[in-house]
Amino acid sequence: MSMYCRGLLLFFAIFSVLLQFSTSLISSSGAIVNPSKVKQVSSKPRAFVYEGFLTELECDHMGSLAKASLKRSAVADNDSGESKFSEVRTSSGTFISKAKDPIVSGIEDKISTWTFLPKENGEDMQVLRYEHGQKYDAHFDYFHDKVNIVRGGHRIATVL
Repeated sequence: MSMYCRGLLLFFAIFSVLLQFSTSLISSSGAIVNPSKVKQVSSKPRAFVYEGFLTELECDHMGSLAKASLKRSAVADNDSGESKFSEVRTSSGTFISKAKDPIVSGIEDKISTWTFLPKENGEDMQVLRYEHGQKYDAHFDYFHDKVNIVRGGHRIATVL
């Protein structure tokens, strides 16, 4: 048996043991995630669905924060990096500032715990509203302009 296979078996054995003794992972911030609620829906690209990631309270809170400030969504111009309206994206949306309040901060903690990425690497959360017939055409989150590179650069993960 190759070292890779032994390592993989060891990983699965450890993972199984962890799942037997604990159905949740708790970060140092207290954010709890439950691996048993995660289902992989694609391997290329890697995509997962986490059923019930946000509580009803968290969903309602984010909706309340966003409701008053929803505006027509824009896209980043490939050359200048400035926001512009486009028929590529017809939704309404708004951004919720990082750590705006304890509930938003708690959601950010959960995202960090689940993705294994530092909380400080996250962007402001975006809340989008799509009415019947609205869309966002397929696109890549890749920037050609210097403005968005300076703002943080390319995304390595997206949590929807």
